Amino acid sequence: MALAGRSLRLTFLGCGHIGGALLGAVLPSISKVDSPISKITVALNGKESQARLRQSFDGRLEPSNILCGRNIEAVKNADAVLFAFPPEKIQEVLAGDEMRESLRNKHIISILARTPRAEVAQIINRQDKTISSTFDDLRIVRAMPTMGAEVHESATLIGKSNNPLEKQALELAQWIFSSVGKVFHVDHDYFESATGMSAFTNALITTAVQAISQQAVAEGVPKEHAVAITSQCVRGMASLMLSGKSPEHLQWSLSAPGSITGQAITRLQESQLPNILESSLSAAISRAKEYER
Repeated sequence: MALAGRSLRLTFLGCGHIGGALLGAVLPSISKVDSPISKITVALNGKESQARLRQSFDGRLEPSNILCGRNIEAVKNADAVLFAFPPEKIQEVLAGDEMRESLRNKHIISILARTPRAEVAQIINRQDKTISSTFDDLRIVRAMPTMGAEVHESATLIGKSNNPLEKQALELAQWIFSSVGKVFHVDHDYFESATGMSAFTNALITTAVQAISQQAVAEGVPKEHAVAITSQCVRGMASLMLSGKSPEHLQWSLSAPGSITGQAITRLQESQLPNILESSLSAAISRAKEYER
């Protein structure tokens, strides 16, 4: 990787659920020779957040540095900044003049949900009259990991960029998110659609597994077995599709005359499930696109 040996100082600005998963994945790499990161700082708002983070890591936060209520200091002393705070706090965290100045020439990676790259840039660019800089050199990469990051099975979307200034930020994002799953580089033109698709898929899988396991329990299967078997079946089919087998091919191969799976596929199609899924997915994508406006 082009970043190897660059020894960048990375600051996590906030560290929620997914931020914690990312932190846990990259921390062990700091000591490695080919790591692009030489130091990690985590900037939190208060002692309660610090206590929760330390408890979740059970004392395994070394060699990261934790700062409370010192966001500007953490950003100033960084080469790259990962925005991992709640998206509704974006104005509170980024709108100050000193913070905006501190973000100049930094590699910025944003995982703020419902927050397009243009909105992040607009907030940072909204400068006071006393500040003369224009921030034309902003380097912002938008990334959207999924909850699977907790078990290193994220399907992370990273917005493409043709800006030469953002090349290193993109490489850093690729390195970070590859540590928690697969990375997909997508155009900003369909970033929101892909986000809506990801969100809908998570909703569909959890709802389907819940419904299947509940019915299995009613038929006498212990709940822990019902959930585990159903989840493993989902994982197996997903792995087959990730290996290159199409959903159509798998349906065909599973639909031998008289087979249980073939009968189930027919019943699902007759129940108009594909139409229901199409309508629900369309609603999820429309919801995601609302944040572009």
